[in-house]
Amino acid sequence: MRGRIAVWKDDRGFGFINPDSGGERLFFHVSGMVRGASRPSVGDNVSYDVTTASDGKARAVNVRPAGLDAVSGVLISKRVLLSVVALSAIPVLWWFVAAGEFPAFLLWVFAGMSAVTFVLYGLDKWAAKREAQRTSENTLHFCALLGGWPGALLAQQVFRHKSSKRPFQLNFWFTVVLNCGVLGVAGSTTGAAFIGKILEIL
Repeated sequence: MRGRIAVWKDDRGFGFINPDSGGERLFFHVSGMVRGASRPSVGDNVSYDVTTASDGKARAVNVRPAGLDAVSGVLISKRVLLSVVALSAIPVLWWFVAAGEFPAFLLWVFAGMSAVTFVLYGLDKWAAKREAQRTSENTLHFCALLGGWPGALLAQQVFRHKSSKRPFQLNFWFTVVLNCGVLGVAGSTTGAAFIGKILEIL
């Protein structure tokens, strides 16, 4: 069935839908939305199923965006955007390598560390579900700092792991900025010359 959201109380996590077919509006709770759907807003077109609650009243479940709202919701989804960023990092680095801006071994370092980090996130997610020994956050951040951040970012979206833990995210993005900063300095002519002089001194 389809309808339009007439009321949405974001702070309380519930709202009401006006069915396109007419009739009384239907109550729905945020827990009744499909997994991964964006937070709704008044006026959104949605599809849904109808069930009967314990009090005998009908309510909407499996609520999800419908029509153009569904397409736009997918396109602007945070997880989709971050996945695109993660998947674009290696091709962008390859372009710089092909242009002679960076040595080729950096491409293999980033690709290899990203693969290792992706696997570590997956194993940590699996361990969390089994209440087994976990991979330390410091290890995950260290791997990201060494060039594995594209794999880490992709794993966060694929496994839905560590993506909503704010302190972890702050540290993670710090490693990304630091890694990109060092890479940018090392890749510039001035930066490369400066690093070369330091290595000569050492």
